[in-house]
Parts: sequence; C-alpha cells; structure tokens
Amino acid sequence: MPDWPTGTVRDIAVPKGLIGGPFGSLLGGKDYVPRGVPVIRGVNLASDGRFDASEFVYVTPAKAAGELARNLARPGDVVFTQRGTLGQVGIVPPGPHDTYVISQSQMRLRVDPAKADPRYVYYQFRSPAMRAAVQGSAITAGVPHINLGILGALPIVIPPLAVQREVADLLTALDDKIAGNDRLAATALALAEAEFAAGDKGRTGVLGDVLDLVYGKALPAARRNPGPIRVYGSGGQSGWHDTALAPGPGVIVGRKGTVGAVHWSATDFFPIDTTYYVRPKKVSLEYAYLLLRTLGLEGMNSDSAVPGLNRSRALAVPIQMPAENALEGCDQRSRPLFALRDRMERENESLRALRDDLLPRLVQEGLPGAR
Repeated sequence: MPDWPTGTVRDIAVPKGLIGGPFGSLLGGKDYVPRGVPVIRGVNLASDGRFDASEFVYVTPAKAAGELARNLARPGDVVFTQRGTLGQVGIVPPGPHDTYVISQSQMRLRVDPAKADPRYVYYQFRSPAMRAAVQGSAITAGVPHINLGILGALPIVIPPLAVQREVADLLTALDDKIAGNDRLAATALALAEAEFAAGDKGRTGVLGDVLDLVYGKALPAARRNPGPIRVYGSGGQSGWHDTALAPGPGVIVGRKGTVGAVHWSATDFFPIDTTYYVRPKKVSLEYAYLLLRTLGLEGMNSDSAVPGLNRSRALAVPIQMPAENALEGCDQRSRPLFALRDRMERENESLRALRDDLLPRLVQEGLPGAR
C-alpha cells in the first residue's frame, strides 16, 4: 500500500466550507412551497449512495437567499446526515438545480479543489471503514448524532489529486452504469404495463379465477443461512437464505406490513409469513404481476391494529381480462420486456458486488501502479 498522507475533513474544506443545517425555527413544513429551491433531506441520500432527486420539498428563492443563505449547497458539495441514519452521505449532482438548501439534519462539506476531488471524498465516506468511523464517533445521548466538530476532525486518506481523480472516475463509471441499467429496467416495466393497459378486456371475473395466493412461511433472521436465495417480506427483498420455498420466477404480495405491495423475483425465492406468493391458474406469471399492480390491494387493510390483506377478500376482487386467444399475444409482447428487466437487475448485482469490493481498497490504496 502506498504511504499516502492523511489529514482531516477540515483540512480539505474551503474556508467556511463545513456548515450545518438551519435552526429548527428557520425551516419547517410551514415554509414548503410547490416549487422553488429544493431542500436536501435524508430521503434524498439514497441507501446505495446515489442522490435521489425524486422527493424534494422546496422553499422560495427569497427564503433561500435570505434566512437560509448560510445553509446552501451547490453541485459538487458533499452532504452528510447529522442525525438519523448516521453514515449516510451524498454528493450534490450537476443538475437539474444549481442551488439547494440543506435541512436541519444535514451537514455540508465544500471541498477545496486544490486539495481533494469531492467525488473521492464522497466515495471514501461510502467505504465501510468510514461509515464505522462516523457511527463510532456519534454522541449517543438522546438521538444518536454527530456535529460539525466531529465531522471536521474525522481522519481521511488524501492521495495525490491525480490518484483521487482516477479512483473517482472508475467508481463513478460503475455507479453510472448501474443507474443506466436501473433506468432501462424501469422503462421495460413501464412498456410492459402500457402493453397490459392497452389490451382489450373482454371478460369479467374475480381474481381467484386466474390465480391463487399461497401463504409464505416464517423465517426469522436467526434461522437464515448464507446462500443465494432471496428472502422476501412485504416490503420487498429482506435478506438471503440457502434454501428456497418456491421456484422462480415468482410474484410476491404483501400480506402484513406493506399491504398489497407486489414484487417480482426472477429466481427461486423464500417468501416469509408476512406475504403471499402467487400460483397462477389461467394466466402467466408476467400477466399476474401486471394485473395485481392495478387492483389497489394496498387499500384493502382488514385489520385495524396490524395492516393486513385478507386472502378471501383479495381473491374476490373483480377483474377484467382479454379473451383467451388474446392472452398469448399479450404474453409474447411482455415476456421480452420482463427478460430485459431481469437481465439488467442481474448485471447490476454483479456491478454492485464489484463496486463494493473495489471501493474500500481503492479509497485506501488507489489504483495499482498509481504514484
């Protein structure tokens, strides 16, 4: 390992580059407007490290330029969660906005470009070692949190700028490829849903005419063994196991918790007891998946204490379907789209594994041969 110099976060910041969010009275729900300057909150710092621009709230430009002028961020700034999901980090993207406000629960680092590449700093904070350092430095009284003093004093590795850029370029390329595959997978699903919606629905019936809902099986985390089988809860994949309960592909429906949520598994899977899985009768799994997503099952809570989807009620939901001779054509058009979606997701699994393996080594050691 090259003997790269180390320093602290404060060492690589521009003057006044480390700032916190506004005091609570300066920013709250009363200040949000339909459009304007976006506010960066924890929800925008996705768990996989990507910046999520789909759930902004906004303040007026006057509010941002006035009372919140000390709490602004711009593209290239690195944003950290101060309380809540400690270790969460994001880098502000180049668009679609040029100015942001950080919330009360965030802190902003503006990196001195003569000392560090902000992308490299961002990736270093995504490494397991830095996440552990952040969490280990937390003040645990009340809600665990860190502050500007703690963040600024955290030690980081500071290779030469050329090395930082090479590492950041490589990791950014992997993240960009993953994001592109995600967009392609989402587009494939949208096209399949459009194909489903455009089909001529000439028959009526109930959901139970075309599929059955089978109860999942309890599998506490303590009983799960390392393996390649996806475990599904009502909110989606919740872990891995070494044994499947059902063969893939399969469709999973939330029964307790995230009621009515519909998930697709391209491979063998284990649905736990908060779910049902689908056993089709007269339709393909692809058609069953698309159909279930249109029925509003999430609104069928039958238990006021714990949200639940009653099986009998669900199977009695009225449906409309194409004539039998039209179903095959619908399947022929949708199956290639599902196959594309599955292929993108498999590729992303490999890319994420590669990125997660490389990331901690690259941010500590740099690229092979780099000096």
